[in-house]
Amino acid sequence: MLIDETTIQVLKNGEPPGKKSYMWVARGYRDGKPIHRFAYNPSRSGKFADILLDGFSGFLQTDGYAGYDHIDGNKAITHVGCFAHIRRKFVDAFETAGKTGIAKEAIDIIARIYAVESTLRKRHLENQIDYQNFLTQRKQRCEALFADLRTWLQKNSIAVAPQSALGKAIGYANNVIDRATKFVDHPLLSPDTNAVENAIRPFVIGRKNWLFSGSPKGAHASAGLYSLIETAKANGHEPYEYLCYLFDKLPECKTHQEKELLLPYILEPSSYRTNVV
Repeated sequence: MLIDETTIQVLKNGEPPGKKSYMWVARGYRDGKPIHRFAYNPSRSGKFADILLDGFSGFLQTDGYAGYDHIDGNKAITHVGCFAHIRRKFVDAFETAGKTGIAKEAIDIIARIYAVESTLRKRHLENQIDYQNFLTQRKQRCEALFADLRTWLQKNSIAVAPQSALGKAIGYANNVIDRATKFVDHPLLSPDTNAVENAIRPFVIGRKNWLFSGSPKGAHASAGLYSLIETAKANGHEPYEYLCYLFDKLPECKTHQEKELLLPYILEPSSYRTNVV
């Protein structure tokens, strides 16, 4: 599972929007099919993450937000970090230095980690290597690069001022690298949380248009609709066509099981679309 959150303005009792609330997004899988769950909450506290994760066991990938740190103590969850956030801080340091200096060395090591992921993922999706070979090769090749990055961090953490942009990037990387490297232990995980960030992006863009939700109930309703639409998109559905089909078929459903068959991660686009390639 991957998890992320973004701000949302919500009207309460007809009053102007006050302090920020949050829309949370979790991305999980069923039989390898992605599912996105949006959930509104007034707080960004990690305690709400615990509610979303109630009963969950397995791998959880997050960014570097400190509200997730306590998850490390949950023995049922393997907490995985994000290389994109590590890389971002080195890129900032590199640009602060006028695109010169040793930050480029760390960026290059991370780029090689992504290259291994991209190459092997492509071969796996094209059935050139099976699931076990994908996992084995990715882990072997990435572990060598993880060692190179750890060595680089250890060497330069002594030589670089901690409060400089590069020093802060090194400090951040040292704090989260043990989590970030765990993605190699599960085939559905990648080096970063970009998949869930991409799921929340349409909400962020839309938020600029509608400014705020009319009430907490409206925010909860938005969460439900975004969950349905983003899950549909992630599973190859064209959202408008899927919703039209869903609303046509729902009145015909007489049982809960019949409704479940219409869920976007169960229903195949080819079962109702005639122009699916």
